[in-house]
Amino acid sequence: MTRLRWLLPWAIFVALGASAPEPSTWIRDHAIPLKTVEPAHGFDDLQPLAPVVGDARIVALGEATHGTREFFQLKHRLIEFLASQKGFTIFSIEANMPEAYRLNDFVLNGNGDPKKLLKGLYFWTWDTEEVLGMILWMREFNRSGKGRIEFTGFDMQTPNMAMDLVRHFVKEHDAPYFDTLNRAYTDVENVQKAVPPKPTFGAANAIFPVKLAAGHRIKYSGYIRTQDVTQGSASLWWRVDGASKMLSLDTMPDHGAKGTTPWTLYEMSIDVPAEATKIAFGVQHPGNGTAWFDSLRVDIDGVSYTDSSDFDLDFESATPRGFETGGEGHVLSLDNTVAHTGKQSLRSITQNDPNVLDPRQVAEESKRVLEHLDNQRAILLHDSSPKDVDWTIQNARLVQQFMLLKTEEQSRDKSMAQNVEWIADHNPGAKIILWAHNGHVEYKNPPGFDPMGRYLHERFGHELVNFGFSFNEGSFRAIETGKGLHEFTVGPLGEGSFDGMLASARVPLFALDLRHVPEVGPVAQWFAAPHDMRSIGAQYGGGQPESWSIGSQSWPGVFDVILFVEKTTASRGNPKLNQ
Repeated sequence: MTRLRWLLPWAIFVALGASAPEPSTWIRDHAIPLKTVEPAHGFDDLQPLAPVVGDARIVALGEATHGTREFFQLKHRLIEFLASQKGFTIFSIEANMPEAYRLNDFVLNGNGDPKKLLKGLYFWTWDTEEVLGMILWMREFNRSGKGRIEFTGFDMQTPNMAMDLVRHFVKEHDAPYFDTLNRAYTDVENVQKAVPPKPTFGAANAIFPVKLAAGHRIKYSGYIRTQDVTQGSASLWWRVDGASKMLSLDTMPDHGAKGTTPWTLYEMSIDVPAEATKIAFGVQHPGNGTAWFDSLRVDIDGVSYTDSSDFDLDFESATPRGFETGGEGHVLSLDNTVAHTGKQSLRSITQNDPNVLDPRQVAEESKRVLEHLDNQRAILLHDSSPKDVDWTIQNARLVQQFMLLKTEEQSRDKSMAQNVEWIADHNPGAKIILWAHNGHVEYKNPPGFDPMGRYLHERFGHELVNFGFSFNEGSFRAIETGKGLHEFTVGPLGEGSFDGMLASARVPLFALDLRHVPEVGPVAQWFAAPHDMRSIGAQYGGGQPESWSIGSQSWPGVFDVILFVEKTTASRGNPKLNQ
């Protein structure tokens, strides 16, 4: 009875939340402190990460910038740990696939000059003292007999080496097809070398009353019809801005209207944050061909917006009332010969230049090459190994992925995810380490972009663990428009940000498993809300708004684990080689 009397008030105390920790306290209590970012310092402090990784087959390591020394060093150290202690045997980086596999010959066998091979990956981001040091460690690890690790890549932005490999194989093993292949790949090269034509774009833009939508769920819909849209697409769009940054944007990037289609209903749903200060919306038509828009509709929490004084959503007025129309190379006007409802619609039209090679046609040619090699696989195996045949087919796939990227038919992240899957499928049971930007390894992103991590999470589930990287302040390298590659220094992101909250724990270097965030209480509430986090790619500054380098999400569910570095320095580029 005495024990019961003691427990009862304590239960009430807990129920009232009086003992619930603040987020910074919870972070400090659950942080896994690390003693250093530098490799070759043993694994004692990393052992608590062993159960965090668990039985995962794939560990994806991100980075909050492409130019931070401490991120690269820490990733090198984690790779040492995963290879030595957890049985990981394949490393794969955000770099062109065949060029990375060429560097693998050095890592496994010592063939080639690692500095030249590293420069052959094309990206300044990886041509650093830190990455070179990791490659030299991999070579020594393989040479020592203590283990084995391979160096691979999963990107596809430059198709030249892939085309050369396919050409060489086909010339040797499928000679009658070589001329057809060569014509297709010559077209790919011409598309690659062509000066990009001046972009054509048409749009109708309007401002929605923010006071009606802030804090509510919006469904925005409309009908679209197209004719001969072989580049780009026609779509709806909706953007929400806050006081100092964009809060959300949906442009229907993967499911706009393309080709020649009848009137079709398109819609999007958006939760408008209560702190919204401006809402813009409309229709857009980047690319070629003709698009018609009609019967637009906005629903607020399921109730149709019907105030006709602001806009004519059916385009029945003498002008597109409420909408500002414009663009480049497009003419937008009302069309009284085509309508979904009423008597007219809004039309966006442009013309193709007959002298310009149609990238979609070239993409179709590259697809036929891939289909031919797939269909001939059994025959090709008569005088070539399965490994060589499959590698050739994969390189043909890389060429097609490059063209799909050029035509905006498939995102780079989806292609990179497919290439990681290829590596996994062709190395059954092997454990894989991925190296890429936070924006690629994360599982979800605000509307308008599906990261590589999302596709991989769908395929591998709990066999995948991803690590996001965060920092409080310091330096990094990036490219500034007009000034080239140089060093930047930034201060703390500030109170209320995710980076700032991690810094408030006052642990200079740590890992935090976000899968253990409480489900209820103040900590749960804080983590469930969106918070800012720096996300800096290859470019920075040069008039680019600071908001472009900041992501705002609820980070549990985006990353499994966060690695936090209090203060950073810039990565160190390798010297230029004598030619």
